[in-house]
Amino acid sequence: MVLALSVGVVLADSSVVTIALPDILARYHVEISTLAWVLTAFNLALALSALPAAFLARRRPAHVFGLGILVFVAASLVCGFAGSFGVLVAGRAVQGVAGAAVVCAALDLLSQLTETDARAARIWTLAGIVGAALGPAVGGILTQLLGWESIFFVQAPVVLFALVALRGARVVPVPEPAERPHVGANVALLLISGGLVAALFLLVILLINGWRLDPLPAGLAVTIMPVAAIAAARFGKTIEPLWARATSGVILIAGGLAALGWLPHAGAAWTFPPQLAIGAGLGLALSALTERALAGRSAQAVHGGWTIAARHAGVVVGLLLLTPIFTTDLHHSERDVLASGTAAVLDSRIPPLDKIAVARHIAVAVDEAKQEARIPDVSEVVGTHKGSAYADLVSKLQDQLDRAVTQAFSRAFLAAALLSLAALVPILLRRREVSV
Repeated sequence: MVLALSVGVVLADSSVVTIALPDILARYHVEISTLAWVLTAFNLALALSALPAAFLARRRPAHVFGLGILVFVAASLVCGFAGSFGVLVAGRAVQGVAGAAVVCAALDLLSQLTETDARAARIWTLAGIVGAALGPAVGGILTQLLGWESIFFVQAPVVLFALVALRGARVVPVPEPAERPHVGANVALLLISGGLVAALFLLVILLINGWRLDPLPAGLAVTIMPVAAIAAARFGKTIEPLWARATSGVILIAGGLAALGWLPHAGAAWTFPPQLAIGAGLGLALSALTERALAGRSAQAVHGGWTIAARHAGVVVGLLLLTPIFTTDLHHSERDVLASGTAAVLDSRIPPLDKIAVARHIAVAVDEAKQEARIPDVSEVVGTHKGSAYADLVSKLQDQLDRAVTQAFSRAFLAAALLSLAALVPILLRRREVSV
C-alpha cells in the first residue's frame, strides 16, 4: 500500500497547487501567464522523463524508486522554502523528473510484490486516479489551514515513508524485451487528460477567483469528483469489453465538461452534477485505457512510462490550448462588466453625486482586479451606505458580475469537452484491440 501511496502523492502534484495559485501569485507578484509555469513545469518534466525513467526502472526498479523518492523529497522542500518564483518553478521541474522515476519504478515493484501483473496494474491505476482527482481538494484544505507552502512540507515525509516498502523486499530485476506501446490507448489517454485540465484546474479557479470561495470550501466542493472516480473505478470493472467501458467514461467526461460550460447560475452547488459525471467518467475511462495500455509481455515499467508520458503530455496540451481561450474571454468579460456595471449605477435610485463616485470606484476595482487576478467585492465597491437603493444596486451588480465570470469560463469548458470527446476516435478505431 505504501507504494500505491507514493504513486498517488506524486500524481496529485499535477493538480495539488491549483487552489494555491492565487496565494502564490500574491507572494511573487508575477503575470498570470508566468504563473502557469507552476503547473506546466511539473507536468512537462514528468511527461519528458517518464520513458527514460521506465527503461532505467526495468533493470533496477528498487534503485530507481529509492533515488526518485529522495530527489522528490528534496525538491518538495525546495519548493516549500522557495524565495523566488524561479526557484519554485525549478523545484517543480525537478519534482516532475523525480516523480517519473517513482511512478514508473513503483509499477515494476508492485508487479513483483503482488500476485499478478493485473493486480499490480489495478492498484497502480487506482492510486493514480485517486491522486490526480484528490489533488485540488487536498491542496485547498492545506492552503486554507496551514498556507500553500504546507503542500510541499506535508508531502515530503509522506513520500519518504514509501521507502519502507523496500526493506526486506527481495526484488529481482527481470529485464524483458520492450514491446511497442499501445498507441490507441495512449492517444486516448492524452486527449482525455487534456480535457480534464478544465475540471482539475479551471473549475478550481472559477470557484476561488471567480465566485470568491475560500480555499477550504473550494477544496471540499471538488471532493465530489474523486469520490465518484473511486466508486466508478471500483465497480465499473464489471463493464466489458474494455472499449465499452472506455467509451462510456469519455461520454460522461465530455458531458460533464459541457454541463460546466452551460451553467445556468453561479454557485458551487450547480457544479456538483457535472462533477459527478466527470468523476465517474474519469474512473471508467482511465481504468479501462490504462489496463489496455499496460497489457503485454513487456516490462510493466516500460508500458507505464508510455502511459504516464501520454497522460501528462495531455495535461500540458490542455493548458496550452485552454488557457488562451480562458484569458481572452476573461478580458472580454472585464469590458462587459465595466459597461454593464456603469449602466446599472446610472439607472439606480441612489443620489446622483453618489452615482459618479460609485462608477469611478467600479472602474478602479476592475483595474485592480485585473492586476491581482481576483474578482472585486461588490459591497466594498459600492461602499457601506444604507438603504434599499444601495442594497438593490449591490444585488444587481453582483448578479451581473457572477454571470459575466461564469460565461468567461464557458468556451474553455466546451473546448475541453470537445477535446475529451475526440478520444472516442482512437478508442473506436481500435475497439477490437481494446476489447482483448
